[in-house]
Amino acid sequence: MKKRIALMLAGLLLCSAFAGCGQTDDNSSGSVSAGEMQLAPMQLSDEQYRALSLANIHMQEFIAYEYQADENLRCITTTRYILNDTLEWEPADSGSGRTYGDAPPLSPTGAIALSDKGSGQGFTYVLRESGDSNSGYTSGPPVLPEKVASGGLAIGVGVQQEAVPIVYDEEIPLLVRTFRDKSELYVYDAARDFADPSRFEGDLFTEAYTVTFSDTMPE
Repeated sequence: MKKRIALMLAGLLLCSAFAGCGQTDDNSSGSVSAGEMQLAPMQLSDEQYRALSLANIHMQEFIAYEYQADENLRCITTTRYILNDTLEWEPADSGSGRTYGDAPPLSPTGAIALSDKGSGQGFTYVLRESGDSNSGYTSGPPVLPEKVASGGLAIGVGVQQEAVPIVYDEEIPLLVRTFRDKSELYVYDAARDFADPSRFEGDLFTEAYTVTFSDTMPE
């Protein structure tokens, strides 16, 4: 039940970021020029922080981003990767998702959240388009390997901390997480460590999440 509450809360928080999930500003199309397209960490209000606390969600267990594309947006793909023994990212069997549309197209603005409540499961992914509370999807948490799900390990997490430009069909790393049996941890960075995962060599399990915005429909 607690996990279900967390999922519902994540969706509500994303909706509230758009002033009621149904209201729009004076620009009815919501479109922006290509130079203004970006993904940025969401700034939560004091009320939203309190709501997270009531659901027993700590801030290190919840990250959220707002995105602004243009009227050409057609598809948003989130991919979960697992780092293999040769330090190469492989798409995971679970934890990924996709939303797309052409008639009508996707809203050019929206929000993305990743939340993790532990208990041997990974991050739940929630995407919500602005202007329509029923548009988007939730990807349930994948089960983590038993060797790391049992706990007692050092865990390092790196997220995308700055606003980054959206370029269609280019992946944007959102999060990396690694488990190791050593006590010391390093400061991680999603973009840097996804591009060069060599610092994870010898760790027990490492995963990453990315998002890709596209102006074409999936085949």
